[in-house]
Amino acid sequence: MNRALQCAVLALALFAAPAGAQHHRGSPHDHDHPPGPNGGRVEGAGSWHAELVTQAETVSVYLTDGDGKPLPVEGFSAIAILKSGAKAVRIPLSPEGGRLTGKADTALGERPTGAVRITAPGGAAASARFD
Repeated sequence: MNRALQCAVLALALFAAPAGAQHHRGSPHDHDHPPGPNGGRVEGAGSWHAELVTQAETVSVYLTDGDGKPLPVEGFSAIAILKSGAKAVRIPLSPEGGRLTGKADTALGERPTGAVRITAPGGAAASARFD
C-alpha cells in the first residue's frame, strides 16, 4: 500500500470510529473531563487520558493514567489527525519534555477536531477523539 493510501485509511478509521468505541457506558471514563493541567482538552484513550494542547502549528499530547497522574512518554509514539477548517492534517508525534509533540505545516486554530492514535512502548494502542 502506498503512503498516501495508508494515511487515507488511517484517517477514515479514526474519524469513522464511533465515539462510543472509546467510552463504555458505566465505565469510570464515561464523563466529561475538565480542562487539563496544561489548559488543553482531555479525553479517554483506553486506560489513559490524553490532553490535547495546540498552539499555532505545535501539537502536544500529555498522557495521564486513570487517576490523573502524569505518565512518562519515553518510548510512546502517536499520530494526530486533526481538522481545522475543511482540511485534515496528519501530524506524527514523538516524546519531548514529558509530552508527545509535533508540528503541522500550518496553524491549526484554537480547537481543531479529530483523533490521536497513541502507541505504548509494548505495542498497546488506543485512540482519543476530540470533537
